[in-house]
Amino acid sequence: MGRTNSTYRNHVDNLIDRFKPFRKGLRESNKKHLDKLWEKAHSFAQAGAYMNASNPGLPALISMLVGIQKETEENSKQIEELRQRVEELEN
Repeated sequence: MGRTNSTYRNHVDNLIDRFKPFRKGLRESNKKHLDKLWEKAHSFAQAGAYMNASNPGLPALISMLVGIQKETEENSKQIEELRQRVEELEN
């Protein structure tokens, strides 16, 4: 029987485990932000799996950045919509 390869998601989980000491050193108020970044890495696991990378750190980092960029654009869009509403109310 052949060996089974770990999934990318398993690699990300192992990476998260290796960063537990780092997380422990963070202030409580920052731990939730790190956890959200790891969630982003998980949410793009399918894309990361396509890389078949031996080091999952880089795809995880790129996944986090894509997630942050997506949130930034969504927030910018919401801000612009709110600005337009305020302008309409002022006129």
